[in-house]
Amino acid sequence: MDRNELKLQCLELLDARASEHPAGHQGTLVARYLLRGHKGDVTELMFEKGPKTPANLWVAHRRAVGLLVEPGLQFQSSPASMLYANKGANGKPIYGRHSGLKPMRELGHADLICFSITALAELDRILGHLAE
Repeated sequence: MDRNELKLQCLELLDARASEHPAGHQGTLVARYLLRGHKGDVTELMFEKGPKTPANLWVAHRRAVGLLVEPGLQFQSSPASMLYANKGANGKPIYGRHSGLKPMRELGHADLICFSITALAELDRILGHLAE
């Protein structure tokens, strides 16, 4: 399966299991979601769906801790301390993450985990964990 087909299948799964975030999706680049847990809590998710990026799923670190020790999941940590750490050409600090995260209340300025999804089963595992 190629990357675009994987992304389409991931979006179908996300559409079935989560609802669109109040901030909406960001055109062809990202899809923002709210995933309701079995106990009623809500988790913000952002999925990169653009043609030039991998199938990345962004989640708050505090919600993904239990997944980080499971084998087979590829991820990178994105600590909040790195936000605005670099300056742009104009000398002003830059956000330093995907701009689609910035308007999200839970994800915009938190410690995050970015999962690199390589198979639909990985996304299913992540969503299952987050919904517990």
